[in-house]
Amino acid sequence: MDIARLRTRLGLSQRELAQLIGSHAMTVSKWERGLLHPSEHQARLLRAFVQAADRGVRFEGDPATRDPVRILSMLLDQAYSRPEVDLGALSATNTFPGTIVELVRGDVMCKLVIEVSPDLRIGSVITRDSVERLGLAVGARAVAIIKATEVIVGKA
Repeated sequence: MDIARLRTRLGLSQRELAQLIGSHAMTVSKWERGLLHPSEHQARLLRAFVQAADRGVRFEGDPATRDPVRILSMLLDQAYSRPEVDLGALSATNTFPGTIVELVRGDVMCKLVIEVSPDLRIGSVITRDSVERLGLAVGARAVAIIKATEVIVGKA
C-alpha cells in the first residue's frame, strides 16, 4: 500500500493521518519511506481509508478547522456503509448509493428522496408496490441508478 499516495488522494497531511490512525506524524513519515510498517490495526484502518478514497472522499480547505473525529467518521462511513449491490446485470453506470431521507406514500405511487452526500439529494417517483417489495423506508440504504439518454446541464 502506497501510504503517501493514499494521504495525497485524501488531501491529508502526515499529522492529520497520524491523528486518524492513532500514531505520530514521524511514524507516518517512516511508513511512507518504508522504514516502518503499520500494525495490523493501523493497516486495517488504512485499507478502509483506501475504500473511502476509491469512492471519491477528499478533504480540502483549512486544515486548522478540520475535526479529526468528523474526518474519521466520514472515512469509515464511506468505506463501510454503502450497500453491496451487484450491478453486473445493469448497463447503467451512474449509480449513487445513499440513505432514504424522505418517503411520501400515495395510493399508487410514492415519492422518495435519497441523500447521496450532505450536499446532494436525488428524488424519484416509483410505484408503491416497488417500495413495499424492496422494503424501502426512511433511514434505509438505497441506490439511485440513473439511466438517461438526455442530461440537462446548467452553469453552477
